[in-house]
Amino acid sequence: LDTPKAAEPIPRDDAFYYHFRVFKVEGYTFQIPLAVFTAESPVFRDMLELPVSSTQELEGLSDSNPICLDGILREDFRQLLRVIGPREFNFQPPKLSFNEWVSVLKLADLWCMDAVKEHAISIMCCLPDVDPIEKIVVARRYGIRSWLTPAFNAILRCSDSLSERHLQRLGAPTFFCLIRLRD
Repeated sequence: LDTPKAAEPIPRDDAFYYHFRVFKVEGYTFQIPLAVFTAESPVFRDMLELPVSSTQELEGLSDSNPICLDGILREDFRQLLRVIGPREFNFQPPKLSFNEWVSVLKLADLWCMDAVKEHAISIMCCLPDVDPIEKIVVARRYGIRSWLTPAFNAILRCSDSLSERHLQRLGAPTFFCLIRLRD
């Protein structure tokens, strides 16, 4: 009797063969090529290389056992994916608003995606009609010192009065310093 031969593996095209993982964010699942995260983030690279016991199903291989990203907003995650999605399919760079770029910046900072963070900062600094108060808040949160002086100057040149909203967003010391400088 002839025993059946084991089938030889079919070669895979490295550029267009994806290993997917399923992530769960705010109750929604996302199926994403693994390389999207491991190429950009040492946090994900390390997390996804952790050994798993032989009795445990590998997390992220199915909708029933996703990798749960607790504390992450679905809309923030969607904006990040728009930017880092598979490069082969992104023929046009995404056109995001300042707030959508803040979502990208937040997650890129959280997950140590340095190249993505720098890309977001470079795009955001050139966006037109961004409220200088918002730029200051974001600059302080993510350590973007180069945005501070131009944003403060824009506030000082503006003829509009500073409001309670400005006080809440900037904090009292900055708010009162700006009032003194404007006077």
